[in-house]
Amino acid sequence: MQRLIIFLFTILTWTELSAQVNASDMVLLRNKQGHTIKSYFSGMPIDFGDLNGREVTGVVRRIDHDTLFIQQYDIRQAYNQWGTYVMDTVTAYLLKYHYNEITWIRKPGSRLEFVRDGTIFIIGGTAYMLLHVINAAYLKQPVEGSTMAIAGAVALSGVVMKKLRKGRYTIGKRYKMVYVDMK
Repeated sequence: MQRLIIFLFTILTWTELSAQVNASDMVLLRNKQGHTIKSYFSGMPIDFGDLNGREVTGVVRRIDHDTLFIQQYDIRQAYNQWGTYVMDTVTAYLLKYHYNEITWIRKPGSRLEFVRDGTIFIIGGTAYMLLHVINAAYLKQPVEGSTMAIAGAVALSGVVMKKLRKGRYTIGKRYKMVYVDMK
């Protein structure tokens, strides 16, 4: 019995140590005060732009010697046996990027992003203007300019909110990428 316990303890300790040896490094997104905004390590999804202007979306498979290995999937529509389309993964491939090649990182969306970016104001103002015009035509009444102005101002404020809302962290003066060697 004692040999069995020692054997199991040895196996569990060995698997734990071997898992620690294979751990990859980390890349941190920090602001100018040095606070970490997001940590990227093996298995995390990432969406960024590179120096050539391309947008890269994928999963970080490994970070080794300040190089990110991003796995991308080529997903296309394909016919199935009933003649309709289904999404199918054609291939998956690895891309290598040095962490200094990243120019921006996309901000993750929140639950109420459509309110924060002004979409709901654009939809609401436009819908109210349309509803007012339809009701005025149906009831044979004149279209009120004040109602149209208020609804237009609500829609315009949504457009301004959408233009001012930044959807990415631009690497430069305010944000920086930091490589952390975990070995």
